[in-house]
Amino acid sequence: MIKKNPSANERRARNMIWNFAGDYDIDPAFMAYFPDGTPDHSFDMVIGLAYKWLDMDKLTEFFHEYGRDRRAEEFDAFLWLGIENCVYEKEIGERPVLNDLRRDRGEQFFKIQQTLSRQQMMYQSMPVYTQQEARWSATCGRRMPVMTNREKRMAERLMFAGSLDTEGILNEMRGFLDEFYKYHTDSAGKLGNMKNLPGILMKREHKRKDTFLIRTGTGEGNHPRAVSQRHERLGRFAETGSEDTEYIKGVFGDNLLSDREQRIMDNELCTGEHEGCRLWIAKGDHTLSKAVKSQSREAEEIQRSRERQLEQNRSYLEKNRAMTRSSIRHLSAHVDTILSSYLRQLPEKSRTGSVMPDRAYRLSLLQDPSVFLRAGEETEQKLMADILLDASQSRMHSQETIAAEAYIIASSLVSVHIPVRVCAFRSLRGYTVIEVLKGAADKDCKGILSYYAGGWNRDSLAIMAAGRYYEKCKRDDMQRMMLVLTDANPNDSAPFYINSGRVKREYEGVIAVRDTEDAVSILKNDGIKTGAVFSGNPAHLGNVQQIYGNDYVHIRRTEGLARGVADLLLKMLTD
Repeated sequence: MIKKNPSANERRARNMIWNFAGDYDIDPAFMAYFPDGTPDHSFDMVIGLAYKWLDMDKLTEFFHEYGRDRRAEEFDAFLWLGIENCVYEKEIGERPVLNDLRRDRGEQFFKIQQTLSRQQMMYQSMPVYTQQEARWSATCGRRMPVMTNREKRMAERLMFAGSLDTEGILNEMRGFLDEFYKYHTDSAGKLGNMKNLPGILMKREHKRKDTFLIRTGTGEGNHPRAVSQRHERLGRFAETGSEDTEYIKGVFGDNLLSDREQRIMDNELCTGEHEGCRLWIAKGDHTLSKAVKSQSREAEEIQRSRERQLEQNRSYLEKNRAMTRSSIRHLSAHVDTILSSYLRQLPEKSRTGSVMPDRAYRLSLLQDPSVFLRAGEETEQKLMADILLDASQSRMHSQETIAAEAYIIASSLVSVHIPVRVCAFRSLRGYTVIEVLKGAADKDCKGILSYYAGGWNRDSLAIMAAGRYYEKCKRDDMQRMMLVLTDANPNDSAPFYINSGRVKREYEGVIAVRDTEDAVSILKNDGIKTGAVFSGNPAHLGNVQQIYGNDYVHIRRTEGLARGVADLLLKMLTD
């Protein structure tokens, strides 16, 4: 993807653009990124060559002509595909290496598609994806995808010739939009679309509607991971309203916070970058109650799907009973050993014991007898833990495993008398919802098996909200600790605001990772020892390292959970 007005800190991408533009004085209005937020150097090269061969001021003005259209990002992608072929033909005579670079970019495209989550796949524009697949299949020598006649004509039109100048490219794009999207050019040469006129006259406000999406398969037959495909994304995101509030309440139940507590938390956290978002803390009660039955049929269907997932989580734990018990036993032993060392006080100053050389002068000079150290006595210092589970749609295919791992960690901590609260978080319709699956006072950990996945994940807001809720429930004598079970891939449908709300960005990639890193830093500064249990795509290892520093463990198999979490706890508690 190519984004406008990128961050000034993306030095690598800027260097690539400057190098191919042959001009280190330009301030590029565009940069290219992959879905995980890393720079797309191949398209940064295209942007640089566009600066070299074309009038970027005219191109930027053209982008603005259709910028208010809800399909603007699609049109951007089409135009850049056309420009890619044009500058390639212009430059290939001087840079034969472009053939290899182009082929590598194509192979990278197909490799990345295999790593995308279902969430990301669903949010791709299918017309754009088809054209990208056709372009990179041709450059890599792969078999061309099956396309309709219309899609084939689109692919042909987007092969902008190298002989075109800036005005020629703009005319080609105007013709493309006119043929395939019924755009017309007015007398002033500007783009317009008559289909938008009724919407403008009626002042209709389009709103993105996130429909809760969870796995509805039974785990049987040939499709054990069958997934409901109900999901909509219309127009722009609008701030949450009463309709969304009723939807959230119908799906997740009442808010555990009072109205006053809710307002305080929203006013504190849902501002600035998270403007328009809301928080909702609910009890993870998954029995099909009369309250839920009184809501919409959709909420009732969701409730039944969650109950099926609960049964699958229970079944998975039962099938792996021996491994679960062994992991709990080993992790409990490790934690008990850690605590017996961690809870011992540091040596303290005394009138007897081992002399401190750097303070010995005080005995004769200042008559200060406290120049000795003696071993500290073991004390009953208290520890309280929060386990926060990413419950977004990208975790859909790991629900049973995540539930089992959280159950093992919580049961191990409870067995050594550490109070543990377990919460799951997801985002939907602008709400970041935190469900309490196990309270700190609960000795029974079976409520954790109510875990299920669906929706988005605004990690930073969820972590901050969990920290504030933690603050509300904590005891003053407790050392606080938070473990986040995550795939380190924050991604939300609600936008991210920067520059005091003047600029809106998608909450994904580099922006989302940096925002989550800031949230974790705030918690650590507040005295909450925060770490991550990472299980997910290895491509996101860089994200978890950036967000949590060294306070994380990479779990590849549940069998390695006990040792990995024990090492993580030791690291967190002794830092």
